[in-house]
Amino acid sequence: MSMKNKVNYRVISLYVFMCVVALVVVSKILVIQRLNQEISSVNLPKLFKIQAPRGNIFSDDGSLLAISMPLYNVFLDLSVIDEQLFNEDVSSLSQSLSTLFKDKSAKKYEQYLRQYRSKKRNKYVKLRNKVSHNELTMLKSFPILKLGKNRGGLIAEERPNRENPFGLLARRTIGVLRESNPIGLERAYNKTLSGTDGLQLKQRVDKSFWRNEESDLNSLPKSGNDIVTTINIDIQDVTEKALKSALRYHDADWGTAVLMEVESGHIKAIANLKYEDGVFDEHYNHAIAEHSEPGSTFKLASVIAGLEDDFYSLLDSVDTEDGTHQFYDKTMRDSKKGGYGKISIGDAFVQSSNVGISKVINSSYKDKPQDFIDRIYKMGLCTPLDLELPYPNSLLIKQPGSPGWSGVTLPWMSIGYSLRLTPLHILTFYNAVANNGVMVSPLFTTQILKDGQKVSEHSKQIINPAICSKSSIDQIIPYLIDVVEKGTAKSIRTKEYKIAGKTGTTLLAYGKKLEDNKKQYQTSFVGFFPAEHPKYSCIVVINNPKENGFYGGNVSAPVFKEISDKVFASDISIHNSIFIAEQTKDTPNLTQGKTEDMSKLLDNLSLEYEKTKSNWMVPSYSSKKINLERRNIEKDFEEGLMPNLFGMNLLDAVYLLENAGLQVEIKGKGHIVNQSIKKGDRFWGNQKISLIASI
Repeated sequence: MSMKNKVNYRVISLYVFMCVVALVVVSKILVIQRLNQEISSVNLPKLFKIQAPRGNIFSDDGSLLAISMPLYNVFLDLSVIDEQLFNEDVSSLSQSLSTLFKDKSAKKYEQYLRQYRSKKRNKYVKLRNKVSHNELTMLKSFPILKLGKNRGGLIAEERPNRENPFGLLARRTIGVLRESNPIGLERAYNKTLSGTDGLQLKQRVDKSFWRNEESDLNSLPKSGNDIVTTINIDIQDVTEKALKSALRYHDADWGTAVLMEVESGHIKAIANLKYEDGVFDEHYNHAIAEHSEPGSTFKLASVIAGLEDDFYSLLDSVDTEDGTHQFYDKTMRDSKKGGYGKISIGDAFVQSSNVGISKVINSSYKDKPQDFIDRIYKMGLCTPLDLELPYPNSLLIKQPGSPGWSGVTLPWMSIGYSLRLTPLHILTFYNAVANNGVMVSPLFTTQILKDGQKVSEHSKQIINPAICSKSSIDQIIPYLIDVVEKGTAKSIRTKEYKIAGKTGTTLLAYGKKLEDNKKQYQTSFVGFFPAEHPKYSCIVVINNPKENGFYGGNVSAPVFKEISDKVFASDISIHNSIFIAEQTKDTPNLTQGKTEDMSKLLDNLSLEYEKTKSNWMVPSYSSKKINLERRNIEKDFEEGLMPNLFGMNLLDAVYLLENAGLQVEIKGKGHIVNQSIKKGDRFWGNQKISLIASI
């Protein structure tokens, strides 16, 4: 190797060596810096967030459904305790701790405290986490600890904690706020309930303990606002107990029950129960999130649709044949073998005849099925509900011409198949019928409070001011009553008050073969009470009952009755409703009747009216007075023609018709809303006439 090459080799080697040394030095510097930063960061004060207490959730009467009750992590600062004091009282302190917490013996507590006392590095010892306020109060009275923080060493760190005083009652609706899948009102009103967090500067003095420091940066948390719900504790309790009992008796998979106040839409009770692992719990809100085929409860919407489109009267007849009817390649069947023969459309509804209802709807709309769909939408039944509680919107109603639509879709849809609705949607529709056609949105809250003062109020929300005409409602209500009086729900008939409603029995997985050819059903009953002046509406749905029946009338309806009985017995306003409804108004609601009777009434009320010489009259109203317009009822009878009986008192109508030699069949009570022999039609002696009356 030449001299030049040797020199170059030595230079390069020296350069490489110097680079390696430099890298080692730099890496050590970086390590030292990092360690210094870590050490520094451990000792530097930090600002900690102090979570604000969540607002309370109240029931309708002010009972607490959810409240923030603080828990405490408790430490001992052994360094501030005098040695003589510690040795003299540690045994008695240990005995007190053992008695209070019952987690270990007094001897073990003393060993634990002496062990940490002997250590110089860890002067802070953790006594216990999640100590209640009452337990903390007792701790403050114990030996040594009663001397306070500076001499007794007791340190308590507050931790937020949410409690439900009524346990699992309405748990799913009240909700749980958690990082994963928050639910219920806790989720829906999280911002309202959360409040404003505070700040606290802390200095780390131990591996597990940070000490509070005084600082201008500190700020106190501000509590969140409270919410007042519509839930009634007593009704909720009754509802859950009735539902639990039915689920046990019928060995059902799950059940839901909801009670709504008719006029306001206030949800007074909502239960969603499933039996799992030996206990009943609310794992899923079936009432608002379970989209399924409603079955026969949907027949109410079908029948009203035909009434609104003037296809038939409920007094018109339909032939249920032998209980079966062929629609193309599918057979429609009634639950009663042999069918009901020829009956009125109204009675087909009362008996829940699948054949009767499907034939009537199919013959009415088969040429224009879209008209039926449009009518259903117009009534608001398939409109998504604007609920406070979030829910999946999976509403489904097939459209003519869409995939899956065929000639059998309409008849099956008419009896509650080929569409998917939630129990709360069905209840909202029935509630509208009870509310004279006004559809209101279900409400779960009424007020937001701040320090006990009202911040805002949640008023009634009208979804649809008129789902249908009052005439259709007046005609159908007597038949809803008859469902309970002598139809598919007669098992829940009661003398104390009248219930109006409809049963439903849905074959799950319709058209599909199940294991061992076993059929599964979903049963339901939905209605309102008292029928004459409805205060509450209610729906009960029980899924897959495996014992003691599977029809809505003997599975779900008894749950409804147990709830309605308790509510009826406890709500005095229901008993006063008839009296209130019948109080004299400034302008009475007059109907067709005898002129003499109406004249006496108006004279007694000192109301101005225009008289008529006719024996029968019907009132009309102007801005200044009441006009009694003549009705030539006697003349119509003399000519053998049926007069217009609409609006006439039922007793008067029966009197006139029987005097004319007619056989009268009555449905309902109050004033005539429908007659089987139409005005102007000729009649003959001993002919049968059916009347529908409604209050």
